[in-house]
Amino acid sequence: MAQSTFTTQLLPSLSGKIGILQLNNPASLNALTLEMIRSMTPTLHAWLQAGVRATFMEGAPYEKNGKSKPAFCAGGDVKAVYLAGIAKDDAEKDLAADFFREEYILNHQIATQPPHVPQVSIWD
Repeated sequence: MAQSTFTTQLLPSLSGKIGILQLNNPASLNALTLEMIRSMTPTLHAWLQAGVRATFMEGAPYEKNGKSKPAFCAGGDVKAVYLAGIAKDDAEKDLAADFFREEYILNHQIATQPPHVPQVSIWD
């Protein structure tokens, strides 16, 4: 079972009945980390139980050459998964399996949200 966690890489907030998720990992173009997944999954579940009308997702911009550039989400943090996979520590190696299992649970949760609760993602 997925465990809940808090991370500053995901900034959830509510505006009325709209749940807002800001991906806040700009150094890796907002690639999803296991901590982000473990924070997002229970947040979305709680919002559905509380009766949100829609969820809105956006990515934090990143800086390049002194200018702010938009970034939504580069996908999963494959670098962290790779490094965990080659680690000597068995607990670290489990991260790769945990990441994919928990990410697919989250993907299913988003894909099967009730039709009256749309998921809106902003790709700038």
